[in-house]
Amino acid sequence: PDNIAKAKEFAPDVEVFDNESALINSDVDGVVVSSPNHTHVALTREIVAADKHLFLEKACGITMAECDELVALNKQTEKVILIGHELRYSAFFQKMKSLVDAGEIGRLRMVWTKEFRGPLQPKSGDWIQNKTMSGGLMVDKNCHHFDMMNWWAGGRPTRVSAFGALAVNRVIEGNNQVNDHSTVSYQYDNGVLGSLQVCLFARDFPHEDLEMGIVGEEGVLQSKTSTVEILQWKRGKDEGEPIVHRVEAKAGVGWGGHLGFAEIHDAFLDAALEGKPHLTGVDDCIDGTRLAIAAEASVNS
Repeated sequence: PDNIAKAKEFAPDVEVFDNESALINSDVDGVVVSSPNHTHVALTREIVAADKHLFLEKACGITMAECDELVALNKQTEKVILIGHELRYSAFFQKMKSLVDAGEIGRLRMVWTKEFRGPLQPKSGDWIQNKTMSGGLMVDKNCHHFDMMNWWAGGRPTRVSAFGALAVNRVIEGNNQVNDHSTVSYQYDNGVLGSLQVCLFARDFPHEDLEMGIVGEEGVLQSKTSTVEILQWKRGKDEGEPIVHRVEAKAGVGWGGHLGFAEIHDAFLDAALEGKPHLTGVDDCIDGTRLAIAAEASVNS
């Protein structure tokens, strides 16, 4: 109720629904699904049947079967289904992609992510802490980073091995609490190797940092999101101080404003209303979720 009251301050005449099916089948052109992860595919099924455009928050599902169904649903509709991987729309991560595509570090060999941060932000009913609703830490949180690494690497993940555990951040009782630290190694069909490390009991915001990197045969790129900088080293040249690429955020407030978050909403409107292309279709992003699901399965095997 409090959030609805805040929304009405901006749009006093907005119609409010207490049933998702009534909203989906109302006189709207498109629907945003930002509910818990385990509801995503079921709601997509209903939205496709209603012939509406869809902004679907990540993850694409919490099981491989759900991912397969989402791919099939996408083929059944002429409407836009855009996945909420906003990082692809940020000038920051697009700069890393452009440097790779320009051959600045040569042929790619490795990609990595290191996210050492504080606990997950609270969600309604603590659903994010329950792996039967979120799919697990990596499905909810790190599908973003897997998606970025897939985008840069230009290949499809083929095999993965992962380890994880719960050490500090128990929020719900029982066996469904998500893990709070994991490490993952995986391989692409083009030979590129990938890795991810995540920990939820490290440095708290605003001191946390997200480090992502790419290693090529001729150099290295590394993100420094706390200062919105990209560091580049060229192999065989002066490898002391890096080349620093500083990137201005087009919208929001730097990394703290979730780079790409404003741009992705504009992209959805442009795609739905004007038929413009976008970066995060189902086929573009499905492997980020599948890789996260496979990593969670490896942890639990």
